[in-house]
Amino acid sequence: MSENKQKSVLIIENDDAILSSLSNRFKQKDMLVITAKDGYEGYTRACKESPDLIVSETLLPSMNGFRVARLLKFDERFKDTPLILITSNNVDSVQDLFKASGADQILGKPFRFRDLMEIMEGVEIA
Repeated sequence: MSENKQKSVLIIENDDAILSSLSNRFKQKDMLVITAKDGYEGYTRACKESPDLIVSETLLPSMNGFRVARLLKFDERFKDTPLILITSNNVDSVQDLFKASGADQILGKPFRFRDLMEIMEGVEIA
C-alpha cells in the first residue's frame, strides 16, 4: 500500500445536518469521505470500500450502530480498522452495548469536532 494514499472515513449517520457537518470537517482534513444513512448501507459500504476509519451513530434505521460495529470488528478484514461510535443516548447507559460491539471508542452527542479529533489521535488509522 502506498504511503501517500489518501485516508478514507466512512460516516454512518442518519441526521443530514450532522452527516454534512462531519463530511465537511473530514474533507478539510484531506480525507476521502464515504457516507451512509442507515446501518445496512453502512455495513455494505464498509465491505465494499474498506475505509481507514469508521464513525457511526448508534441509533440508525435498518441496523443499529452497535450491530454494525460488532459485524465489522469481528470480521478479520476490519478488526484493526478504528471504529468510533457516536450516540444520542447517555454514554453510561450504553456501556454494555459499547463493550460488546468491539468498537474502539464512544462519544456522546452533542460533541465538538475537536473531541472527535482527540479520540482519533488515540487510535491508529492504518
